Amino acid sequence: MAILVFLYKLELRLIYFLFKLLPVAPHKVVFLSRNFDSPPLDFRLLETQLKSINPDVKTVFLTKRIHKNIFSLIGYHFHTIRQLYHIATTNVCVLDSYIIPISILNHRKTLKVIQIWHAMGAIKKFGYQTLGFRYGRKARLSRLMHMHEKYDHIISGSPAMIPFFCKAFNAPESIFLPYGLPRIDYIVNTSNGISRRIKSKYPELSDKPVILYVPTFRLEQDGGIEELVNQIDFDKYTLIIRKHPNDKRSYNDERVAKIDGFSALELLTVADYVITDYSAISIEAAALEKRVYLYVYDYARYFDSNGLNIDLSKELPGCVFGDAAALMDDIKSNSYDQQVIRSFRDKYVINKGDSTQKICRLISSCMKEDPAR
Repeated sequence: MAILVFLYKLELRLIYFLFKLLPVAPHKVVFLSRNFDSPPLDFRLLETQLKSINPDVKTVFLTKRIHKNIFSLIGYHFHTIRQLYHIATTNVCVLDSYIIPISILNHRKTLKVIQIWHAMGAIKKFGYQTLGFRYGRKARLSRLMHMHEKYDHIISGSPAMIPFFCKAFNAPESIFLPYGLPRIDYIVNTSNGISRRIKSKYPELSDKPVILYVPTFRLEQDGGIEELVNQIDFDKYTLIIRKHPNDKRSYNDERVAKIDGFSALELLTVADYVITDYSAISIEAAALEKRVYLYVYDYARYFDSNGLNIDLSKELPGCVFGDAAALMDDIKSNSYDQQVIRSFRDKYVINKGDSTQKICRLISSCMKEDPAR
C-alpha cells in the first residue's frame, strides 16, 4: 500500500510541478468537492455573492463524487488532473470536503485554501476523531495521504463546534472562523418562498402535518426505517424520507410520500416535525425552529462504530428516543417544548444573515482584491 501511495503522490507532484510554471489567473476562484456531482448550494450562493462584489471574478467548479468501481476511479483520476491545473493557476480554493491534491502537494505561497466543510456541525465524530473506528478511515492510509492538511482557514457553524472541529481536522484553533454557512442565510431568509414552491408542485403536503425523516449514513442494513414507518398513522400524517446520498439501504412503501426535485434542506421548510439521529441536519432544522426528534434506535452500536461529540439527551432533552412507538406517542401528544430547540439553535447556529458576505470577504482578501469593490 505504501509503495502505491508513494507512486501516486509522485505522479501528481510531477504533473503539478509543470502546471505551476503557468501564470496564475488573479480573478479565478476554484471550488472543489468530492461529495457532489454538481455545484452544491453553498458554492452557488458564494458564486452569486462574489460576482455581485466583483463582476470580473471567474469561478471554476470541480465537483465529482467517487464511486468504488474501476471506471469511476479511472474517470476520477482524470478529474484529479483537472484539479491540479486549476489549483496551480489560482490564488484561492474553496473546499467542502477532503481533496487529495490540496493536502498532499506543495503549493505556491500565494495559494490560500478555505475549507467550509459540508456540515453545519460535528454532532458525530469524523476525520481524525474516527481513525480506527468502523465508520472511520484507516489511520496509516490517512496519514500517508496527509488528510485535512494545508488549510489556511476553516469555517465553523458556531463557536461551540470549534473544539470538535479542531480534533476532527487535526488543526489549531487559530485558523477557525465561526461564520456559519451560506445555506443558513438561504434557508432562513427564503423559507416561505421555498415552502410555496414545494407545495405548489405537491399540494397534498398541505393536507396533513408533515414528518420529514432524515437518517444519517449507515454501513449496514437494519430495520430502523421500517420500525418508524410502521408507527406512522398515515391518516393523520404525511411522511417524507430523505436518506443520506451514500446510504444503500432500500425501503419501499407506497404510503411514504414520493417528493422529488428538492433537497433535504429545502424539505425542512414544509416539515412540521423533523426526525433524524446523528446528522447535522438537526442544526439546520433548529435554525428554522422546527420540532426536532432524534430517533437513535442503534445508539450503542453507532457510538462504538463512530462516536459522538455531544450528549444528545443533554442538548435536546425530551427529544431523544430509542423506540419509534414512544417517539410517535410524543408527537401525537403535541407537547413539544419549543424552548429546547431554541436553546439548541442559540448554541450551535450562527444566524445573523451575513455568513455568505463574511466568507466572500475572506475569499476576496485571499484573491488580493479589495473586498469592497
